[in-house]
Amino acid sequence: MVKKHGKKQRTRAKARRTGAGHASAAAGTAHEHLPLPDMDVLTSVPHGAGRPLDLGLAARLVAACRTACRPCQTSLARQMRLPENRATLAALAGSPFGILPTVGAFASETTRAWALLARAATAERQGDVALAAVVAMTESQASELLEDALDHWAVGGAGPEEVADMRPEKIADMLRVLGLRPEDLGMEPPEGSEEADPYADIMMFKEFSDSKGWVGGDYTLHPGFVELPDGRPLPLIAFEPGADRAGLEDLRARCGWLPWNGRADDFPELDVNWRVRARIGAQALEEVAHTDAEGWDDIRLWRGEAKAPHDWWDLLDRAEHVLLCGPVTSPDPHAIRTTAQAGQLTAVVARARFS
Repeated sequence: MVKKHGKKQRTRAKARRTGAGHASAAAGTAHEHLPLPDMDVLTSVPHGAGRPLDLGLAARLVAACRTACRPCQTSLARQMRLPENRATLAALAGSPFGILPTVGAFASETTRAWALLARAATAERQGDVALAAVVAMTESQASELLEDALDHWAVGGAGPEEVADMRPEKIADMLRVLGLRPEDLGMEPPEGSEEADPYADIMMFKEFSDSKGWVGGDYTLHPGFVELPDGRPLPLIAFEPGADRAGLEDLRARCGWLPWNGRADDFPELDVNWRVRARIGAQALEEVAHTDAEGWDDIRLWRGEAKAPHDWWDLLDRAEHVLLCGPVTSPDPHAIRTTAQAGQLTAVVARARFS
């Protein structure tokens, strides 16, 4: 049930890329998305294993993504998944996933597994194994890999008014989302780039309903999200003390959370023993707990029935992980950063569990 629910939410997440217009498809109106991107770069990656590539198909598909035309994406993606075009699909996916150190928090299991082959192909300049894996994929698996790859290719999209304003710093921002540096592509870094803000972007939502948990509970929860180093958002829960024993020492000593300075390049690590338990039907949090080596709860940090904001819940469903941090004095992102800079913030990444 969780997997089906997750698939539904991942589909929603594609809305910004795919758009919602169906008029041209229903009317059978042919159109192009110009300018078409130059896809010659696909011939320089090894993932196509030297097979003929349909660069025209790849260009039309990427252009459709960058203009958020869903009808064209649907029809062109169907062509890209055909057996005769699997080499082109492998090259299209290998371009980002062959060089990125991580596929991102929301990538499918198919992409996560294939990315290991993609990176090996880049290192060895030999793509036969990576291509064979794409050829052997089911229609569903090929679709997952293609969608994840297009999420990266779509970053390069720009409307007519933006094309004229493609300054070096804007290009650098696009590369940052892809996990690349301008110098990785032989480009000069934009002037002043060394002054870029090193701190992770944090945004907070309105409070959970009844986020204080059980009567006499130690903490109040504040939901939000934080931007990962690769540019993707991760759900966040900030803990505000509500009892005398709650606070920095409690989170350090009892919970074992480590200091976090708020920087994106020093992100907290995952602790698989911390669990955020949530109920799908009510879209609500039920418990934040730590388990021992045998799987039994040894710390129950929060328990209640906290109805989550809709957008935050969708993000939780896709990421299946949460950044827990505290103590905070308010849900103000600036206050959280100030606390982090002062060395008074602890954090850990926990796993989400649905029932």
